[in-house]
Amino acid sequence: MTERSSNAEAVRAFRLLADLLDIGGESAYRAGAYRRAAEGIGRISEPLEAVRRRGGLQEIPGVGPSIARKIGELLDMGTIQQLEEVGREVPPGVAGLLAVPDIGPKRARLLWEEAGVDGLDALRVALEAGRVDELLGPGEARRINQGLGTLHEGEENRLPLGVARRMALDLIDHLREAAPLISRVEPAGSIRRFREAVGDLDIAAASEEPREVVEAFASLEEVSRVELKGPNRCRTILGNGFPADLWVLPERYWASLFFHVTGDKYHDIRLRDMAITRGGRLNEYGYTEGDRLKTFATEVEIYEFFGMQCIPAPMRSDVGEIDLALRGGLPRVLGLDDLKGDLHAHTDWSDGTASVRQMALAAKERGHEYLAITDHSRGLGVANGLDAERLREQGQEIDRVNAELAPFRVLQGVELEVRADGSLDLPDEVLDELDLVVASVHTGLRQDGERLTARALSAIRHSLVDVLAHPTGPIVGGRSGGDFDVDALYAEAAKTETVLEIDGDPSRMDLRDEHARAAIAAGCSLSVDSDAHSVGALGNILYGVGVAQRAWVPPERVLNILPLEGLLARLEETRSRKGSG
Repeated sequence: MTERSSNAEAVRAFRLLADLLDIGGESAYRAGAYRRAAEGIGRISEPLEAVRRRGGLQEIPGVGPSIARKIGELLDMGTIQQLEEVGREVPPGVAGLLAVPDIGPKRARLLWEEAGVDGLDALRVALEAGRVDELLGPGEARRINQGLGTLHEGEENRLPLGVARRMALDLIDHLREAAPLISRVEPAGSIRRFREAVGDLDIAAASEEPREVVEAFASLEEVSRVELKGPNRCRTILGNGFPADLWVLPERYWASLFFHVTGDKYHDIRLRDMAITRGGRLNEYGYTEGDRLKTFATEVEIYEFFGMQCIPAPMRSDVGEIDLALRGGLPRVLGLDDLKGDLHAHTDWSDGTASVRQMALAAKERGHEYLAITDHSRGLGVANGLDAERLREQGQEIDRVNAELAPFRVLQGVELEVRADGSLDLPDEVLDELDLVVASVHTGLRQDGERLTARALSAIRHSLVDVLAHPTGPIVGGRSGGDFDVDALYAEAAKTETVLEIDGDPSRMDLRDEHARAAIAAGCSLSVDSDAHSVGALGNILYGVGVAQRAWVPPERVLNILPLEGLLARLEETRSRKGSG
């Protein structure tokens, strides 16, 4: 195994091991540990062999002594012994079935054992032959066939946005150390547009010495191979096998360069066509007409030059935003500064890593007026969920923190499990004492769509449920979401004024942009939250804002733009209306 491929191979190996253990019915804890290791490895740019040489394997998040030994096996022998053993029990191709919406571990095992389906090609054959219909029924077979059609070529070569952005920021930090003459440097491309999955890293930089910056980038320890190098650009393959591009020009070209490298392609083509209509060209240097070059100080100036409003990067998809901007009709969308607080965060009372006070101080430093602590309820045992007694104890701690940090306010909430039968995990008298109730469907996501939707609807209708968290349930780069009737959820949420969440955790980003857009069209209100389980993860709210901008969500439709008193009044009014309805 080469250094270039070792990281990517390790990520794939540990994900495969986790999937096969799930399919084999092994402990969810073990499978989860391997997935966390895969995520940690995916975030580093340094080759694993180099990390091992300096004794740093256990510094990787999710990697302890046992997994470090397995990484050593992979580096030395090209395989992991446990993976070979598990692979003899469950064909590795069966794990590929998990990429298909509506196929979870139990269903993958059933398809393999009862219908001989040991991979995606075999699944296609079984569908055509009617074996899936016979095994699961025509409705389920149809859903699986539809899900199979949604898979895209090469999707396995893309990284979740959160992993890619962290990788790009780490690369930028190292580049700044290696090339101090950089005046500006930012992630661009699909990272800046907040695409859910990223195919490569695009980085834009400004420096009066572009060649030196290019040379520094090409020489970074994370770079395994240089594929293209010129005076202003460098295309590389990192040690983890992922491509990374650097574009660098002098400061006076920064706005045009940043615009050019951000994309998306079709949005850029429209503006370049507009430049051609004027008799000039638009590129990374600016607007050229004949021998004259017009540079721009900001992206706002670029759009103004074409008689347009400035379009936020996540909205640049050529889906009507340009025509609206030309007419001055582009709507204002949610910005990070609009948010007054965060309505979904966890502490060490359940599965978080920081105390109530630590989370509150961090939220206050971010400029928030309030933070809702929504630790899991007792039904989510793997998260050390809280029962009524522990919630009361937590409330006493929250009171102490509020006395210290006023006027900042910690709201006491709960992330409440919606059980398999649609009932809620805690009694009404307990929920009524809380400032905020966030309901979640975490388990049983492979139930049939009708039952799953009924569970979510029962939560939405409950008079004490304020927010439905991550409403469709997917994990980015992992499992697909549940088979919810999302239109029914939107209609009921609009009717009852129950808020639907955009969860900013980059492993969730749920609602997705297309769902958030549909929810707004149906008349729903949203919240945009971090789902933070640590102090640093409070920054996840930025991803939620990115999703909201991609969905064109106006600020006035977002609950947590309200100041504290307005928020509390809104929650009380909505509960009162739901209770009397």
